[in-house]
Amino acid sequence: MAEKKSKKEKKPAKAAKPKKKPKATKKEAKKTPKATKKPEAEKPKAKKEAEKKQAGKKPEKKAAKKKPEKIPKSKEAKKLSKMVKAKKKRMFRGRFGKRSIRKVSKKKWQKWRKPRGIDIYFKKEDGLVPSPGYRTPKKIRHVHPSGYRESFVRNIKELTAIESKKETVAARLSGKISKKKKAEILKKADELKILVLNR
Repeated sequence: MAEKKSKKEKKPAKAAKPKKKPKATKKEAKKTPKATKKPEAEKPKAKKEAEKKQAGKKPEKKAAKKKPEKIPKSKEAKKLSKMVKAKKKRMFRGRFGKRSIRKVSKKKWQKWRKPRGIDIYFKKEDGLVPSPGYRTPKKIRHVHPSGYRESFVRNIKELTAIESKKETVAARLSGKISKKKKAEILKKADELKILVLNR
């Protein structure tokens, strides 16, 4: 008869684990050189520029836009611009909302709203009320801070109409003009030396 296997069989011996290396001290870590990083792959644009430099060609620069010549201000325009800037700015506040909330420091209340109630009485703290006495002088009325009066321009024909008054009148181009048409008008304005407020 075959020999009976022993119940407790011997297990195969496990492979010995490799011993951990001792950690390097701070001094040793400083001495050991760090692994150098691999150079990153060059970008295609950078490569092209490098090739051009090697060939002796300089990289092309974008053409700078030509700035229009500054149109000298007329004496009258200078005088009017000074008057416009010296004009007092008055604030009209409507008598609306609660008095405790209605403050000058809050932007919301720095607007004029017409009081529509029948029982509203104005007091000094309610602010000024718009009246004919506060109207701007005729000389400065509808004058741009640059000292010129504005004229709306949609085409070259309207631009040439300003030519005789160019010392006091400036052009304001329509927003509905195409790019091509706008370029034509601006070119003509530079020839005629007419100021364009919105280039």
